[in-house]
Amino acid sequence: MRSLRWTLLLVATTLAGALPASAQVDPPAEERRGSALLQESSDSTGVSPIGAFLRAIAVPGWGHAAVGAHGRGGFYVTTQAVNVFMLIKTRSRLNDARDLRALREGYLRAELAAGGVTDETLVLAALEDNDDWAGADRLVGARQQQFEDWLALGIFTVLLSGADALVSAHLQDFPAVSATPVGDEGRMEVRVSVPVGSR
Repeated sequence: MRSLRWTLLLVATTLAGALPASAQVDPPAEERRGSALLQESSDSTGVSPIGAFLRAIAVPGWGHAAVGAHGRGGFYVTTQAVNVFMLIKTRSRLNDARDLRALREGYLRAELAAGGVTDETLVLAALEDNDDWAGADRLVGARQQQFEDWLALGIFTVLLSGADALVSAHLQDFPAVSATPVGDEGRMEVRVSVPVGSR
């Protein structure tokens, strides 16, 4: 009996597929709407929000370009390029300041050694009392702070870029707000359609 049911079901399915298009029953409106949503999702970029986030973290602007947000992608490419340039420039200035401090320290140590002062405690005290070495040491501290500030800004920009790409990927298929004029008085009616339910 069960095999008869399966056979009838198979025959009915085969016949339904063989019917001409005019004889086939149109699917209900809900199924048509669901297939339209599936068609729209297949036409989208196909990049998941996490994928867009990881792409934006890996390469500046890649995650934004993948979801079609080229303007914001260009902004993050520019800001991160400027940030990298400033990191390199500040690092170079930090190295120059360290070289200057080491040079002044070497001169002072050589003068103290020529005067017979070799005790490290006395040498360190003399370095701190020397205005030239103290100025170079303050410069090193300032350059180090600048480098750390640019590094923190770069990390923040990378994370902000990833978050922006993630949100852009979430909103890439969101329906646009439509504004249509109503009446002769120039009033505008704003309509927003929000999809509800699983896709």
